[in-house]
Amino acid sequence: MPHLLVRPLLALLLAASPIACVTGAPEPLARGADTPAPLPEIRSAAPNPGMVWIPGAWHRDSVAETWIPGHWAPPAPVP
Repeated sequence: MPHLLVRPLLALLLAASPIACVTGAPEPLARGADTPAPLPEIRSAAPNPGMVWIPGAWHRDSVAETWIPGHWAPPAPVP
């Protein structure tokens, strides 16, 4: 009977894994000669009052630079 649960649990873990990889705002690269210019973005209206705009930024991984688009996020908590 336990072997019947393996496939659904594996499917659930695989489906949730991309979500778990992206957290928080991307850290922008230091602006240098090899960093591309920021891409133009269209900022929509805030989905809820109090939301703050996180601008897009270039993210460098081991292969290339990828543009992470801007997005609305709740404000950071005040300590």
